[in-house]
Amino acid sequence: MTGTTAEVVLTGELDISTYKDARARLEEAERNGPELLVVDLAALRFVDSTGVRLILSADERARAAGRRLALRLGDGLARRVFTALGLLDRFEVLD
Repeated sequence: MTGTTAEVVLTGELDISTYKDARARLEEAERNGPELLVVDLAALRFVDSTGVRLILSADERARAAGRRLALRLGDGLARRVFTALGLLDRFEVLD
């Protein structure tokens, strides 16, 4: 499926209690081998280190497979967290 884009929208909380479901959703999107995987975090109300690690792992898998991962962060919590951790330069961030 070269040239394709898949998007996963995560809402609510991204933490240890939602990790398994969020990971399953990301892996399902990755299975089809999209050239670009967009992860929309703009509607998150909470994200902890487990959630950040999930996104970093998805990015590592994408890079290893020669694909791209981009984030939609919005102007809320997700952007503040990724900015505070100095991670914005690591990701392609979409409006």
